[in-house]
Amino acid sequence: MTVHNTEQFEAWNGDEGEVWAAGGPGGRDGEDPDAELTRRLLDAALVGGRDRVLDIGCGTGDTTLMAASRAPEGHALGLDLSGPMLDEARKAASGRGNVTFEQGDAQVHPLPDGGFDVAVSRHGVMFFADPIAAFANVRRALRPGGRLAFICPQPPERCAWYVVPVA
Repeated sequence: MTVHNTEQFEAWNGDEGEVWAAGGPGGRDGEDPDAELTRRLLDAALVGGRDRVLDIGCGTGDTTLMAASRAPEGHALGLDLSGPMLDEARKAASGRGNVTFEQGDAQVHPLPDGGFDVAVSRHGVMFFADPIAAFANVRRALRPGGRLAFICPQPPERCAWYVVPVA
């Protein structure tokens, strides 16, 4: 695996990745707390039917699994730097045939040319060390006319809902 985003790779495969794999700083009990955001993201991306979906920065796989449910005749691939989080994603996906997970850096991961109808990301793109390289790689992986939708916080001074809980 080639990784250019080494700072994030080290964080997400160290203590930070272990904490989020266990459900985040407060742990996790029950449904994904961001499920409504995920539904809105997948609505905006028009995910459905036979779509081949790329989930960038998939974490523990909640968005990937929801995308796979919306594309029962398609496929969803979750891509993330974090081995610990992907371990949890794979457990959650056990027995589901239309979802897979890969560890990789979206900036350089060898995604198939035109291999996806849609790419989504819920709080993943904000971690790109080189957004130009990452988005160019994702664009190459989208078919002509493919769709991209993502959720990303605004700058900290305009985004208390994100900054305050993290602080």
